[in-house]
Amino acid sequence: MLLNKGENWKSRAGKSHRKHKDVDLDTAGVQIKDLRVPPSVRNGSRSALLDCEYTLKPTEVAGNKFSGLVVKWYFNEGPSPVYQWIPGQKPQDLGILKGRLNLSHRASNHDASMHRALFISNPTTELSGEYKCVVSTFDDEDFMTKKMVVFVPEKSLDMMQTKFNYDSVQITCTATGVYPRPKMALLRGSKEKTSMDDVLVETVPRQGSYDIVASKVMPESDLQTPTVFACELHIPEAEYSVSKSVVYYP
Repeated sequence: MLLNKGENWKSRAGKSHRKHKDVDLDTAGVQIKDLRVPPSVRNGSRSALLDCEYTLKPTEVAGNKFSGLVVKWYFNEGPSPVYQWIPGQKPQDLGILKGRLNLSHRASNHDASMHRALFISNPTTELSGEYKCVVSTFDDEDFMTKKMVVFVPEKSLDMMQTKFNYDSVQITCTATGVYPRPKMALLRGSKEKTSMDDVLVETVPRQGSYDIVASKVMPESDLQTPTVFACELHIPEAEYSVSKSVVYYP
């Protein structure tokens, strides 16, 4: 007999890459101060905001002379930008982001930075990848890159036990419809869970997502009454995890 004991999930942050510059604060040209990209976003979320915060020369900001300022965003090291904005002109959504952006979004009220950000509506899995913000003037340029993963949580996560033969039982955990490629582990114990060895794990691509199954055959003589089993599903690229626990009674 199997009794569900609950589920939980969590998601955490990622890394960035940037151009290295020697900066003199008195004469510094364009410099990206912060690139805020959500490391993981759930597929079909209402929106995702990617912001590129930068500074210009004090003389440029004071006189509203932006010296050929151009803000461009690139996707997955592509040769052409997927977004471009020049102060005084309308922002442009291009390539894979064509029709996917809220171009009226303002990251600030300053003429030199109001349309620096990407406001993506309803992000989906094809938008997973590296986003590079490039800010340039006639005199200088800076860039920074971060990765965003648009993940799909499991459609289902189920555990079951079946009689394998007269003295053994098979514990099976199945998850369907996950993206990107997940991992799965079986654990044993109530207060202190330990990973089970020799677990058979099979991952199957399925129309843009993955199904995954983990199973383990155990002698009933090794099982106490009751025995608590847990299944942990993990999406490494999104640092997303969910778990489910069951109680087995021989």
